[in-house]
Amino acid sequence: MTQKYRAAAQDDLIWHELDSMTLLFHRTSGITHMLVDPAPAILEVMEGLSLSPAEIASRLTAKFDIETEIDAEDIVLARLEELSGLGLVARVAG
Repeated sequence: MTQKYRAAAQDDLIWHELDSMTLLFHRTSGITHMLVDPAPAILEVMEGLSLSPAEIASRLTAKFDIETEIDAEDIVLARLEELSGLGLVARVAG
């Protein structure tokens, strides 16, 4: 069974774009997080769905011009683990 992830509800997040980072206030925890790409893009393409790292990488590749030589799935998985530690995504049954 493939591990899937679900982002925090959009109603629980307040986004503020800065030059090279995104400030993300998580209402549930009361914490403001400073995120840099690709973390904000990952949260954006998840759109409230439960997705695997491969599905997220595919959505990122379709939405942004990502080089095919890059193993996007490994990068996405590493960022998902970081976002999970922050409470911004949760692991869910696949």
